[in-house]
Amino acid sequence: MMKVFYIIIAFLMTFGCFAQENEHSNFDPNSLKPLIVEASTTLGKAIKQKDISLLAGLYDEKAHYLPNDANAIHGQKAILQYWKASFDFMTDLNLHMETLEGTRALLYETGTGSAYIRSEDGEIVALPFKYVNVWKRQIDGSYRVVIDTFNQLATE
Repeated sequence: MMKVFYIIIAFLMTFGCFAQENEHSNFDPNSLKPLIVEASTTLGKAIKQKDISLLAGLYDEKAHYLPNDANAIHGQKAILQYWKASFDFMTDLNLHMETLEGTRALLYETGTGSAYIRSEDGEIVALPFKYVNVWKRQIDGSYRVVIDTFNQLATE
């Protein structure tokens, strides 16, 4: 009886290691590039349409937003409040992914973008930036941002 127990344990350990190895082997982050690009464009859509509900599935509940030259914002609710407040002066946002790397569990996206801001005199001003987003795979297989940060680029 004890021998059968050890065989079952050995089988489970082998299968568990194989399944874990399979999780990371043969994983190509670029296979998720269209999914991440589509999710990233949601932010621009939300800003254009002034619709915060579009961002409900973008950020993880425990996400962190690290805006340029400002205090960190922690948690999905606080981040969504930040974006909603920005609807008053921001007219659009475009992101251009440059790299996507990582594992099935965490993806690291880098890129550049432009935020379009309405100045006090009503003129639309483009503010270029570089960014990093870290996407975490959720239990349901979707991906949500857990870290979002950007740095403004110098304008001429």
